[in-house]
Amino acid sequence: MKLGVIAGNRLFPLLFSKSAKEKDSNIELIAICFYGETSSAITRYVDRCYWLHVGELKKLVDIIRKENIKQMVMVGQISPQRIFEKKYWDDKMLRLADDIKDFRPHTVFLRVIRTLEIMGVEFLDSTLYMKEYLAEEGLMNSIEPRREIWEDINFGVEIISRFVDLDVGQSVVVKNKSVVALEALEGTDNTILRGYKIAGRGCVVLKFSKKGHDLRFDVPVVGLNTLKVIKKVKASALVLEKEKVLILDKEKFLKKARHLDIPVIGREKIDTIS
Repeated sequence: MKLGVIAGNRLFPLLFSKSAKEKDSNIELIAICFYGETSSAITRYVDRCYWLHVGELKKLVDIIRKENIKQMVMVGQISPQRIFEKKYWDDKMLRLADDIKDFRPHTVFLRVIRTLEIMGVEFLDSTLYMKEYLAEEGLMNSIEPRREIWEDINFGVEIISRFVDLDVGQSVVVKNKSVVALEALEGTDNTILRGYKIAGRGCVVLKFSKKGHDLRFDVPVVGLNTLKVIKKVKASALVLEKEKVLILDKEKFLKKARHLDIPVIGREKIDTIS
C-alpha cells in the first residue's frame, strides 16, 4: 500500500508515520513536507520526502501525479498565519481561494482536499494507525479532582460542547464557573497562557472537537508541550473529548501528568447548556 502523508508541524506526523510502519510492514509512505512547519526528523520514518512551501498547490499536485498516490492523510497542524500571509501561494492556490467565503483553516483545508479528490485521491481518517492514542472515558491517570474542581469540569463541558460548534477554536479555560479564555487562531497553548494571565492558577483546561468534525484533517491534539504549559500555569485539570482528541506519547503524557498531580479526564459532549 502506498500512502501519501501531508505532514504538518510538531510530533503528530512523526508518530503517525512510525505507527503506520510498525502496524503495516508493507506500507510505503510518501511524505509531503513544508518548509518552516514539518520536522526534518520525519525522514527516519518514511520512504521518501518532498519539500515545498505552504501554498504551492501545483507542486503538490505534480508530486501526487508523479508518485501515483491514490490515498492520503493530512496529519499535523499548519500554522494559521500561513493562510493570512499567502507568501508562497502559487496561481493554482490563489484561484482556488478566489471563491472561499471565509478563511478559517477548516474551510481552506477542506477546499484543498476536495480539489485533490477530484483528481481521484481518497483522504483517510488521520487517526488511522493511532486509535490507541485517543482520549478515553473517565479518569485516565487515576487522580481524583476535588469537588470544586469537578464543578468547574462539569461547567466547562457544558460550555465547550456549545463553543466548539462555532468552529472558532477547540479549547476553553474556566475557573470558578466562569469562562476565562476561549481559543481562536492562537492555539491551545497560548489560550491557556492567556487564561492564566486573567485568572491565575487553578484553571480547568478543556479541549474538544466540533460536532461532525472531519477526522481527515485538523484532529484535536495534545502533547508534552501542552502539558508543560499546564504545569507552568498550575492548572487544576485537563479535560479531553473521549475518542476525539489524540494524546501524543500517551503513556508518557499520562505518567508525567500523574507525577505533576494533574488529573486528565475524558468526557463526552452534551447536547445543551443548562
